Amino acid sequence: FMFSIVTPLQVPSSNFDVGGLRINAIYGECQNFDGFDISTVGRARGHGNGLQVALLANIVDGDGLGLQIAPVNYVSGSYDGWQIGAVNYGAAKPQSTAQALQIGFFNGSDFIKGCQIGVINIAREMIGLQIGVVNVIQNKDVPFLPIINCYF
Repeated sequence: FMFSIVTPLQVPSSNFDVGGLRINAIYGECQNFDGFDISTVGRARGHGNGLQVALLANIVDGDGLGLQIAPVNYVSGSYDGWQIGAVNYGAAKPQSTAQALQIGFFNGSDFIKGCQIGVINIAREMIGLQIGVVNVIQNKDVPFLPIINCYF
């Protein structure tokens, strides 16, 4: 369990792993997270696994697994799951992979296996489907297609 007003005003400190419920009034930070996270802004410096719901942003510096719902969702490492928000970015680091469904205004990934549904969808590599106004798969013969873009 973790409760945070704003880091460092939290129990336990940001160096601990959190398993179970994490509540962050303004901003909370932990090492690794496994469980259910309710935040204004929540950040895991390691992995983040479970359900993350935030008023502003969910941030995972390592790998992630589960469901993120917030205006901004970000996973730096590999990600398996769903991201629902205005801006979603999973598998941001090169050589990381997302097996995901992303639904938002802007969806991005280095390499994604899955589906991106939004106004702007961008991936360096993709195995799957993009539905939106601007769809870009950079490592494809025809990298840009409006409305629907796919690569299998």
